[in-house]
Amino acid sequence: MGQRPLGTAGSGKPKEEERIDFVLAGEKLHGLWTLVRTSGRDPKTTNHWMLIKRHDNVSETSELTDLSVATGRTMEEIAKGSKPAAKTKSIKSKKKKAQESEFHLDLRSISGATKKSLPQKPSATLASPVKQAPEGDDWLHEIKFDGYRILARIQKGEVQLISRNGNDWTRRFPEIRQWLEKLVVKDAVLDGEVIALADDGTSSFRNLQEALSAHDTRGLVYQLFDLLHLNGHDLSHVPLHERKEILQQLMLTGFPDESSLVRYTDHIVGHGPDFFRQACQLGLEGIISKKIDSHYRAGRGNIWLKTKCANHEEFLICGYTRPNGGRKGFGALLLGAWHDGELIYTGRVGTGFSQNLLLALFERLRELASDFCPFAIAPENDAGVRWVKPELIAEVEFTEWTRDGVLRHSSFRGLREDKDPRDIQLPEAAPKPQAPTKKPKPKSIIIKKARANQAEVAGVSLSNPDRILFPDQGITKLHLAQYYEDIAEWVLPLIANRPLSLVRCPDGRTGECFFQKHPRTVISEAIPRVDIPEKEGTKPYLYVTALPHLIGLVQAGALELHVWGSRVDKLEQPDQLVFDLDPAANVSLKEIFRVAFELKQRLEDLGLTTFPRVTGGKGLHLVVPLKPKLEWEEAKAFCRAVAQQAASDDKTRLTANMAKSKRHGKTFIDYLRNGRSATAIASYSTRARPGAPVAVPVSWDEVNESLTPNRYTLENLRRRLGALKDDPWREFEDARRPITAKMLTKVGMKK
Repeated sequence: MGQRPLGTAGSGKPKEEERIDFVLAGEKLHGLWTLVRTSGRDPKTTNHWMLIKRHDNVSETSELTDLSVATGRTMEEIAKGSKPAAKTKSIKSKKKKAQESEFHLDLRSISGATKKSLPQKPSATLASPVKQAPEGDDWLHEIKFDGYRILARIQKGEVQLISRNGNDWTRRFPEIRQWLEKLVVKDAVLDGEVIALADDGTSSFRNLQEALSAHDTRGLVYQLFDLLHLNGHDLSHVPLHERKEILQQLMLTGFPDESSLVRYTDHIVGHGPDFFRQACQLGLEGIISKKIDSHYRAGRGNIWLKTKCANHEEFLICGYTRPNGGRKGFGALLLGAWHDGELIYTGRVGTGFSQNLLLALFERLRELASDFCPFAIAPENDAGVRWVKPELIAEVEFTEWTRDGVLRHSSFRGLREDKDPRDIQLPEAAPKPQAPTKKPKPKSIIIKKARANQAEVAGVSLSNPDRILFPDQGITKLHLAQYYEDIAEWVLPLIANRPLSLVRCPDGRTGECFFQKHPRTVISEAIPRVDIPEKEGTKPYLYVTALPHLIGLVQAGALELHVWGSRVDKLEQPDQLVFDLDPAANVSLKEIFRVAFELKQRLEDLGLTTFPRVTGGKGLHLVVPLKPKLEWEEAKAFCRAVAQQAASDDKTRLTANMAKSKRHGKTFIDYLRNGRSATAIASYSTRARPGAPVAVPVSWDEVNESLTPNRYTLENLRRRLGALKDDPWREFEDARRPITAKMLTKVGMKK
């Protein structure tokens, strides 16, 4: 018998002393059981417990009679002092097999639970948006999922899945329905969200849209976070933390296997602002905060609050523009929202569409074609626009509102089919129309010749701005340029004045890509060059000093920026070293991080400070800032000596040999990036890989199991940067040290 806390560390409910897990090996009761305090926050005033039979491999075959196992007497006979019979038939012969997964709980003992029939049309509690997460232990906090809110109604084994606006979506999620049918309950109403998981384990609304469009829902997950009704009892007036305790125990009974598509949503108590900040740093959607003792009330109120890491809202699709270049379907969507009974124009969105989504959405738009502009005031530059009835709802992420009330840097996230178009109101944060508007007389569409397909970012003209560079995410050339514009203050200090090599993919990631050291005529002459002597003669290299230079590289189709370890003013003396931890396919992420910390300590023992960077690939970089003193050949020899010493000290797990045959089951400490003309991926550069990952500087505190080398992407990095209190590499410049003779001696280069 042993005690352990329920839920994650810091969840606060129940405490360790409020739960006991134990094993019974009796004649009548045996197997795994749990005793949990279920009612009341003050143990001095309440002392309610529930006994739960856990799911295990032990068949429960006892018939629960009042006969003593030892003597065969009844409780009444024992009280009277009657002698046991001379011979007692084995009680085992009378045992009946009980269902292992049945959930046993006397709901009459739960304060607030009332006997009531199952509701026919349950309604959901909705979260109100706030700018700051609430503080205090009166609130519990969950990760905000990016999916479809679904209420599950179970009655006599039949499962019905209901969207937040009351539509029956049971047929849309057949696998989840099948999993819920495994719950052995009389009846129940569960609340949760159906999501699609990205590679890093976060929820992805775009992946969810793709799965539904392809009618392939096998990988979707139902994250449960509340329980409204169970076994003939209404639980809506049971405090939230107790409802979650009961829900978790129900889940442990019905779905002990971690591979289940139905999962419990855990939480923490208190620390709301810190939890929100951490969620944003990890690139997540945000958090949901709930009053810990609140009852379940349908509709929107102040007991559930949502704090979002990114700006994203729902808008009505009111029209679309023609596509340009090689794009199919449409170019951009025109968006709007209701305000004082009128439809107000809120801007356009032309990025975030995969190829499949472009075509599927285009077919739906054609069915909604209209001859009239639906806006109270038609937007400027509406030549070539095709109007549609405002019936489809788009969820759009953006950086901010302009003064004119138009979205800036918008990106399409998906269609919201679980909401009513009449409910799409102009967000509170949006600038409101300055004066009452008047509805113009309907006018027929006049199709004019579209203007040249051009856009401008930081004063640089982009041709074919809607060319899709990352098809799976629908990220366009314009989106990539706007990304660098938004993070210029982060990327420029780490890339400026360093010779560059590029990975160019003019037709996007899935087209032809090539590594390029020397610029050609297609790259703007406005981007600076530096002539560098090589074996074949002096060759030009690009470098950047300002944002327009970065945008010029985007115009040339550069998806990856690789930098030298030296600057153009001191080409022959490197001012930073890079150790690339490159694991074999069968090496775990935990092992990579172990190697990273050991190498960090090894370099610190030499007197050098290291800064970690996730690569957007499969490995981790350790970057060492230097005062430029040694030349390339000696600096590379120093790095080789460090790597070889580490590999010699741990031969079973490390290697400094780049040969593939020597790397099985090991991590290769790649020191070769420290030679003259060798490069490493630049911090904050995108990678030409699936998912549009980004190479991102992190702190050593972040190098843990929640981090993956490809966690940060072009889509979520801005959330992280917006949540950071400090630059994780803020001490990079102050940490510069020269490689000394003493250091060279320590690694065996001098005696």
